[in-house]
Amino acid sequence: MAARVLAVSPHPDDEAVGCGGALRLHALAGADVRTVFLTSGEAGGHGLGPAETRRVREGEAAAAAAALGLAGIDFWRLPDGRLTARAPTARRLAGLLAASDVDVVYVPHDGEQHADHRAAARLVRRAVGYLPAGRRPRVLMCEVWTPLQRLDELVDISTVIDVKLAAIRSYASQCRVLRFDEALAGLARYRGEMHSWPGGDYAEAYQEMRW
Repeated sequence: MAARVLAVSPHPDDEAVGCGGALRLHALAGADVRTVFLTSGEAGGHGLGPAETRRVREGEAAAAAAALGLAGIDFWRLPDGRLTARAPTARRLAGLLAASDVDVVYVPHDGEQHADHRAAARLVRRAVGYLPAGRRPRVLMCEVWTPLQRLDELVDISTVIDVKLAAIRSYASQCRVLRFDEALAGLARYRGEMHSWPGGDYAEAYQEMRW
């Protein structure tokens, strides 16, 4: 069982939406679970300026982390909407993975509609590539904007679906514009019904990054 887990989230809310159930289950099992937010979502203020949006969304991220029981969060404040997998950032991430001896990494999948999400997947791939083969963590890619086509792993989140939805609702600035909570409850129910049998009513789907 994973002892150290890291979610690499392009924006505040992607971690709760994409893998909030799995993160909660890891935390309940006693793992050290943390999230790195690559950007602070400052371009998604829906009428607020970038500085105020950053403050709001970082506060929402802290509330979501408390709901999920995360051990810590970190904001790298890279430019929202212009995320890239540049070597300096990949080396920074590789250093974090090595220093923390991370077992499992979660990140949005590389076929996501959102360009920042695809860049986050490329960043993780590049960072893990810097590590010796024997020290590479398992990388599970989640679905946020775009449903996965290849499903390598399903996680039954029925016992923690309420916590996942509470974490999503912590992002009130985003849920006012798009009902992520309702949409993701539907997706998790679909995954549970169609793919997680025998299992519970709600599931998250993942694709493993291959090398």
